[in-house]
Amino acid sequence: MDVFATQAQPSNPNKADSKFSKKKKKGSEVSELISSTSLIDVATLLGDNIRTISLELSRSIASEMLIQKNSEMVIQKKAQTLYVSLGEIKGLTYVE
Repeated sequence: MDVFATQAQPSNPNKADSKFSKKKKKGSEVSELISSTSLIDVATLLGDNIRTISLELSRSIASEMLIQKNSEMVIQKKAQTLYVSLGEIKGLTYVE
């Protein structure tokens, strides 16, 4: 008798099938947990977060643009004041 030629047979052939069905059952339980409703909820929450961030970013950009415009106006006023002051000093006027 060749001992190496024999293969171990499961004592209960349904035992392997029961392990497979347990794994399959666990997989279906997971898929039940990840339902379409929960995916929609996650997508909705993500969309809300994106809108909130977009709004905050837009406000920040608008604020920076307003600050820059105000700075430019202040610089223009200072330049005009300087030009007038220079005009009052003899010989220091700007000639175009």
